[in-house]
Amino acid sequence: MTRYDETRVPRGTSRRWEVILADEEDAGRTAAQLRAIDVRAQHRILQDLTDDELGRIPLLAEGERLGRYKEYLDLHDPGRANFLAEGSEVVKPGQRIVAKASVPRVLWDRLIEASHDVVGRRRRRSA
Repeated sequence: MTRYDETRVPRGTSRRWEVILADEEDAGRTAAQLRAIDVRAQHRILQDLTDDELGRIPLLAEGERLGRYKEYLDLHDPGRANFLAEGSEVVKPGQRIVAKASVPRVLWDRLIEASHDVVGRRRRRSA
């Protein structure tokens, strides 16, 4: 028996829907995804984290749209710390954005603390 993708498509209208799988989404991701360890030297926020921790922090790709009401951290702007996206923002070339959803909670808290240290904000006292 031949597989579905090996059978000939009949000519004319068959009045059936054909499923077409496109690899367009994967075409933009051919390069390896950047991680925080790749840009460590460029950002003071990342200086106190270990190599293992930085290797577990993925950065959003250029041109990727930010999710509405999702939390992000812009490594170039530690003053914003964690911000909620409106949904219309797109990662610009050279911009380094970390999504809260892609980072373990402990690492996210360390990133926020580091951004507060860089800006000079006081830390909250834990109860």
